[in-house]
Amino acid sequence: MSLTPTTQSEHETHSTTAAKVAVAAAILFGAAMFLTVASVDVPRDATDAELLDWWQQERNRMSGVVSGIFAISAAALFAVLMSHVHQIDVTRRSLTWRSFARAMAAAFTAAMLIAAATRSTIAHQVDFLDQPLPGVDTLRYATALNYQVLGLTAMGALALTILATSVLALRTGAFTRWAAWVGLGCGAAMLAAVLAGCGIFTVPLAILWSVCVGIAIRPRLSNAN
Repeated sequence: MSLTPTTQSEHETHSTTAAKVAVAAAILFGAAMFLTVASVDVPRDATDAELLDWWQQERNRMSGVVSGIFAISAAALFAVLMSHVHQIDVTRRSLTWRSFARAMAAAFTAAMLIAAATRSTIAHQVDFLDQPLPGVDTLRYATALNYQVLGLTAMGALALTILATSVLALRTGAFTRWAAWVGLGCGAAMLAAVLAGCGIFTVPLAILWSVCVGIAIRPRLSNAN
């Protein structure tokens, strides 16, 4: 059944709006990921006294809350971007890769929400519930858990999402091939870093990929007009 001119025009307008939102989400996702890791910096290899002194500063505790807010923002923006990519009609040509990419995207989103909770827990307990600051062992454990959730779980899921989405694009033409190849490079490097225990340092690759995908899906705006 063919679409009437009015219905087709409405469909094209909706597609254009969705693409604009996805492009904005891709760019803002990169910014949110950067701010998630840049807004808080718990000292590494610190002595017990240095670690306690860092956590005793209210501004340092609140930086974890700010980082958690940016992590939630990154999760939401990523969900918007991936929802648009997976709604592109040609992705139905490769249902297996699309399903795997969607599953890993959901895993990354969940991991970022958990990271947001772990980053803000100490500040919530101390500054909002008037609880005493935990001991050094608890602070070290909370810090290690924080970095593992983000550097291992979240970045691992993101690396697999990027790889799967890139393969999906190459197989179906969901977006330009150059962006898919960039994604394969970024995803492979990120996955290797995660396996080596330094996934937290691959956030710049995630930002590069998100910007490239934003650029890659942007030509669809002109095509839809």
